[in-house]
Amino acid sequence: MKLASHSISYLCRDCFSYGYAGGQTQLQHCPECASLRIVQHAELFELHLAHIDCDAFYCSVEKRDNPELAEKPVIVGGGDRGVVAAACYVARQYGIRSAMPSWRAKQACSELVVLKPRMAHYQKISRQIKQMMLSLTPLVQSLSIDEAFVDMSGTEKLHKKPAAVMLAQFQADVAKQIGITVSVGLSYNKSLAKISSDQDKPHGYFVLGTSQAQSWLATQPCSIIFGLGKRATARLQAENIHSVGDIQNAPLLQLQSILGNDAARIKALASGQDERAVLPSQKAKSISSETTFASDISDLESLLAIAERQSQNVSKQLKQKSVQGRTVTLKLKTAAHKIITRSVTIGQPTQMAFRIFSEISRLLEKQIDGKTKYRLLGVGVELSSEIAEASFFTDEHEHLFRKEKLEQAVDSIHLKLGQNSITTGRQLGAKPSDRDSPKTK
Repeated sequence: MKLASHSISYLCRDCFSYGYAGGQTQLQHCPECASLRIVQHAELFELHLAHIDCDAFYCSVEKRDNPELAEKPVIVGGGDRGVVAAACYVARQYGIRSAMPSWRAKQACSELVVLKPRMAHYQKISRQIKQMMLSLTPLVQSLSIDEAFVDMSGTEKLHKKPAAVMLAQFQADVAKQIGITVSVGLSYNKSLAKISSDQDKPHGYFVLGTSQAQSWLATQPCSIIFGLGKRATARLQAENIHSVGDIQNAPLLQLQSILGNDAARIKALASGQDERAVLPSQKAKSISSETTFASDISDLESLLAIAERQSQNVSKQLKQKSVQGRTVTLKLKTAAHKIITRSVTIGQPTQMAFRIFSEISRLLEKQIDGKTKYRLLGVGVELSSEIAEASFFTDEHEHLFRKEKLEQAVDSIHLKLGQNSITTGRQLGAKPSDRDSPKTK
């Protein structure tokens, strides 16, 4: 669609009519249906890269499934010792945020409704939404269960409409067919698209074009830059660098002294530059499973029992995805919330629980002193494209072969009779945890 020069493009998010207003006149309502929900931007029909973010995804699904929760403050998360996985917008009015300890969230709001996660259900809905994205373009890159980048370049001939219009229709389709809302950030690169999707939540539609990006960014706090964490932001503020404009104007050598090797990347993002492409073929790099304990644990045997179960959880996911890995990682969080990670790389890639647990148990035995208390334990495996050799020539290989055959037999029984049909003596005395959280990264 070719627009007149010196015009402002507009799009109605209700009737999906679109066009342009002559000169620099801002429309007050849609000229077709009089809706006030119009998007106006000079570059609206020239931009193709968007970030789509489901609004308070877990909580939105729960409220959709139970309309009685619609106006109530809701979080999805663990028990008293767990953390908030998601908070609805009503709960956020009380200062409740993701990753906040659940007990603190309850203190902030006495009427808070706490729900346990239903990950399989959320994943099913996430797949439905992704299929809807793929009907727009094959260039869809999922970042997590509830957000993705889409590159709509070259799709205008297919859809016979600009990308901006198709994204608005997608928003409406998700609300109608799925029953939740999503926010859209439309820009010319990934960094700005992701920033944009946060600006008008929930059910927002925000546009950042090339002509305004640098000046708009200059007025924002440093923390808006994707990938700039709290510690890095604090170091910048200590040097009197508070806004993105301050980063734009700071000499690169000064930023390098604060941010190290990441300085050039951050300065480029602060200037609206990001050359990363949308990569639809990106695959998970690791699989992990972690649990937060009902009470702090310091003794090795209890931690080994939990680690064994987490190793089995990771192994199950590896087998389901037909993948394997060589680097095994132990994650611990102390009672004081200090995170400790230890990793080891083994000779042959594996997906077997007994091999994962063997490495994890060695890492645990070196770390646990019987005095330090821990509140969380996780097990992870970094995926590998290598294929494990199947030959067995030594006594050690023969021993491993027998253990793999035994584990395969146990897996078969679990498949028929359930995961709890066979367990180890170590796990029989283990205390149940508040939250088991499988993760794919």
